[in-house]
Amino acid sequence: MWYARSLIALLKGDILESLHYHIALIPFIITISLLIAQLIIKHEKGGKWVMWAFIITTGITVVQFIIKQIMLFQTH
Repeated sequence: MWYARSLIALLKGDILESLHYHIALIPFIITISLLIAQLIIKHEKGGKWVMWAFIITTGITVVQFIIKQIMLFQTH
């Protein structure tokens, strides 16, 4: 559960450690914030902002997963 460690590090104010554990946590928080704001404000282009934020967050997560898998298998 590296995302929990990442969140705890972020709450403690250690941004670099948080990014080390899970680099997509901050974009994920931004995505959720955009989604909530869109549900409340209903901005004309808000749906597209939420969509792109989700795509970017998902892309970061997938790339991080691939890199960690490569690093894991190189050590064995």
